Amino acid sequence: MRRALLILALALAFPASAAAADPQMWQTPSGNIACAAFGKQLRCDMRRLGNAAAPRPESCEFDYGRSFGVGRNASRGRRLCVSDAVGGPGTPTVAYGKTWRRAGFRCRVRRSGVRCTNPGGHGFFLRIGRQRLF
Repeated sequence: MRRALLILALALAFPASAAAADPQMWQTPSGNIACAAFGKQLRCDMRRLGNAAAPRPESCEFDYGRSFGVGRNASRGRRLCVSDAVGGPGTPTVAYGKTWRRAGFRCRVRRSGVRCTNPGGHGFFLRIGRQRLF
Protein backbone atom coordinates (compact mmCIF):
# COMPACT_ATOMS: atom_id res chain seq x y z
CA MET A 1 0.00 0.00 0.00
CA ARG A 2 2.80 2.38 0.93
CA ARG A 3 4.62 1.57 -2.29
CA ALA A 4 1.50 2.30 -4.37
CA LEU A 5 1.09 5.68 -2.67
CA LEU A 6 4.74 6.52 -3.32
CA ILE A 7 4.39 5.64 -7.01
CA LEU A 8 1.23 7.75 -7.26
CA ALA A 9 2.94 10.70 -5.56
CA LEU A 10 5.92 10.48 -7.92
CA ALA A 11 3.65 10.27 -10.96
CA LEU A 12 1.83 13.41 -9.88
CA ALA A 13 5.06 15.27 -9.14
CA PHE A 14 6.55 14.89 -12.62
CA PRO A 15 5.41 16.86 -15.71
CA ALA A 16 2.70 15.47 -17.95
CA SER A 17 3.63 13.17 -20.81
CA ALA A 18 4.37 14.39 -24.33
CA ALA A 19 0.90 13.26 -25.41
CA ALA A 20 -0.65 15.56 -22.81
CA ALA A 21 1.64 18.42 -23.85
CA ASP A 22 0.69 17.87 -27.50
CA PRO A 23 -3.04 17.10 -27.42
CA GLN A 24 -4.70 14.96 -30.05
CA MET A 25 -6.95 17.89 -31.05
CA TRP A 26 -5.97 21.58 -31.01
CA GLN A 27 -6.63 24.95 -32.62
CA THR A 28 -4.79 28.12 -33.52
CA PRO A 29 -5.13 31.21 -31.27
CA SER A 30 -7.49 32.79 -33.84
CA GLY A 31 -9.68 29.68 -33.79
CA ASN A 32 -9.72 29.64 -37.60
CA ILE A 33 -7.73 26.40 -37.97
CA ALA A 34 -8.40 23.30 -35.88
CA CYS A 35 -6.48 20.04 -36.24
CA ALA A 36 -6.63 16.50 -34.92
CA ALA A 37 -4.58 13.32 -35.15
CA PHE A 38 -6.63 10.17 -35.73
CA GLY A 39 -4.33 7.15 -35.67
CA LYS A 40 -2.26 7.36 -38.86
CA GLN A 41 -4.11 10.43 -40.18
CA LEU A 42 -3.83 14.16 -39.52
CA ARG A 43 -6.74 16.45 -40.37
CA CYS A 44 -7.05 20.23 -40.19
CA ASP A 45 -10.24 22.22 -40.82
CA MET A 46 -10.50 25.91 -41.68
CA ARG A 47 -13.53 27.89 -40.59
CA ARG A 48 -12.75 30.73 -43.00
CA LEU A 49 -10.78 30.18 -46.21
CA GLY A 50 -10.61 33.78 -47.48
CA ASN A 51 -10.68 32.48 -51.06
CA ALA A 52 -13.02 30.30 -53.11
CA ALA A 53 -13.18 26.68 -51.99
CA ALA A 54 -12.07 24.03 -54.47
CA PRO A 55 -14.95 22.61 -56.49
CA ARG A 56 -16.59 19.61 -54.84
CA PRO A 57 -16.05 16.38 -56.76
CA GLU A 58 -19.15 14.43 -57.76
CA SER A 59 -18.00 11.56 -55.55
CA CYS A 60 -18.36 13.77 -52.43
CA GLU A 61 -21.85 14.17 -51.01
CA PHE A 62 -20.71 16.14 -47.94
CA ASP A 63 -18.61 19.28 -47.30
CA TYR A 64 -15.50 19.74 -49.41
CA GLY A 65 -12.75 22.34 -49.59
CA ARG A 66 -12.30 23.39 -45.95
CA SER A 67 -10.76 20.17 -44.57
CA PHE A 68 -7.23 18.99 -45.31
CA GLY A 69 -5.49 15.77 -44.45
CA VAL A 70 -2.35 13.73 -44.76
CA GLY A 71 -1.54 10.16 -43.79
CA ARG A 72 1.57 9.18 -41.89
CA ASN A 73 2.88 7.32 -44.97
CA ALA A 74 1.08 9.38 -47.64
CA SER A 75 2.93 10.93 -50.55
CA ARG A 76 0.89 14.16 -50.55
CA GLY A 77 -1.60 16.24 -48.55
CA ARG A 78 -5.17 16.31 -49.85
CA ARG A 79 -8.54 17.99 -49.48
CA LEU A 80 -11.10 15.90 -47.65
CA CYS A 81 -14.80 15.18 -48.07
CA VAL A 82 -16.26 15.35 -44.55
CA SER A 83 -19.59 15.38 -42.74
CA ASP A 84 -18.28 16.65 -39.40
CA ALA A 85 -15.87 19.24 -38.03
CA VAL A 86 -12.67 19.25 -35.97
CA GLY A 87 -12.43 21.55 -32.96
CA GLY A 88 -15.05 23.42 -31.01
CA PRO A 89 -15.50 24.85 -27.53
CA GLY A 90 -12.82 23.73 -25.09
CA THR A 91 -10.32 22.67 -27.76
CA PRO A 92 -6.74 23.34 -26.53
CA THR A 93 -4.83 26.14 -28.27
CA VAL A 94 -1.31 25.90 -29.69
CA ALA A 95 0.31 29.34 -29.49
CA TYR A 96 1.88 31.14 -32.44
CA GLY A 97 5.56 30.27 -32.71
CA LYS A 98 5.04 26.78 -31.28
CA THR A 99 5.26 23.39 -32.97
CA TRP A 100 2.77 20.59 -32.29
CA ARG A 101 4.06 17.01 -32.67
CA ARG A 102 2.26 13.71 -32.39
CA ALA A 103 2.38 10.26 -33.98
CA GLY A 104 5.04 11.33 -36.50
CA PHE A 105 3.18 14.49 -37.57
CA ARG A 106 4.42 18.01 -37.05
CA CYS A 107 2.57 21.33 -37.36
CA ARG A 108 4.33 24.66 -37.06
CA VAL A 109 1.87 27.36 -35.95
CA ARG A 110 2.70 30.91 -37.02
CA ARG A 111 0.71 34.09 -37.53
CA SER A 112 1.41 33.66 -41.25
CA GLY A 113 -0.21 30.19 -41.32
CA VAL A 114 0.05 26.57 -40.25
CA ARG A 115 2.39 24.11 -41.97
CA CYS A 116 1.76 20.44 -41.20
CA THR A 117 3.91 17.55 -42.39
CA ASN A 118 4.15 13.79 -42.05
CA PRO A 119 7.49 11.99 -41.48
CA GLY A 120 8.17 12.09 -45.23
CA GLY A 121 7.77 15.88 -45.42
CA HIS A 122 4.41 15.80 -47.22
CA GLY A 123 1.40 17.74 -46.01
CA PHE A 124 -0.17 21.16 -46.38
CA PHE A 125 0.16 24.86 -45.60
CA LEU A 126 -2.99 26.72 -44.52
CA ARG A 127 -3.75 30.39 -44.05
CA ILE A 128 -6.58 32.72 -44.91
CA GLY A 129 -6.45 33.33 -48.65
CA ARG A 130 -4.05 30.48 -49.44
CA GLN A 131 -3.98 26.72 -49.02
CA ARG A 132 -1.22 24.60 -50.53
CA LEU A 133 -0.86 20.82 -50.71
CA PHE A 134 2.53 19.17 -51.08
